[in-house]
Amino acid sequence: MADRKTCVRCGRPIDAYARACPFCNWDQSEAPPARVETPTTQPAYVPPSDNPWRPKIIAIIAFVALVVIAFVIGTFIHGFDASEVKAAQNRNGASPAHSTAAPPPAHNIVTLVPVTDGNALPSVEQPITSAPPQAEGQQSSDATALPADEYAAAAARAKAQKKAAGPSLDPRTITGTSSEPPPPRRAERERPTKTESTPPQPAPEPRRVVARTEPVPEYQPVPDIHVNRDTTARLFLTIGPDGLVQDIDIAEAIPGETSKLIRAVQSWRFKPATENGVPVTARFSVDITIHANE
Repeated sequence: MADRKTCVRCGRPIDAYARACPFCNWDQSEAPPARVETPTTQPAYVPPSDNPWRPKIIAIIAFVALVVIAFVIGTFIHGFDASEVKAAQNRNGASPAHSTAAPPPAHNIVTLVPVTDGNALPSVEQPITSAPPQAEGQQSSDATALPADEYAAAAARAKAQKKAAGPSLDPRTITGTSSEPPPPRRAERERPTKTESTPPQPAPEPRRVVARTEPVPEYQPVPDIHVNRDTTARLFLTIGPDGLVQDIDIAEAIPGETSKLIRAVQSWRFKPATENGVPVTARFSVDITIHANE
């Protein structure tokens, strides 16, 4: 390793035989320049002025600002109506007057005296709602929409007809026992009365007893089917009156062998179902189990 020395000016390590520093380009044969140290003067510390009222003033200003902000936000949220404020002030001002006012007078006690015949008040004529007919054969008309003169004439005609018919009898003044029989009970009222014109009801027909039999298989060839495991096919057959298979519904099939099984089932023969001895169409369900070939 080459010998090293430090530069006389910058102090960096350089080659021991170098004449000039490759960093600062200073000739190593010359003496380094003298370093002039400049004194660093710092400003003297001046403590802040001691003002005890400053925190209190800042706290008061912050409190006032918070109150103003809360009032402005409440005004925007709830709205401000000068009439409501004035009405509230009027109510507050009028409340002392009400408190000093005299109490209301006590309620008067009124005694009700029943009216007898001698002290009876004159009857009030009730207004009419339908005008009586002016001539025989006519119908009464609505009197609520008539003019004043026509209404007066209709009222006079109604009063004359009422007088001609005689005084009306108040049903509350009728006394005595009733000779009529008591009203029939509800069951008797709802029961229809028998008259000679009512035709007699026909007697209900007796229920027919139906004797029904199910189809009976007579010929059921099964095709030769090869399966790896025991498999069951479920079929729903429609047997006609002639004992032949008319329709086949497959509930569970044998994969790959369904068509062969259907062709075999179509050749089956049955003794048809009967209803009161008459052959009829009926449904027949059958489960065909094919065992695994050994």
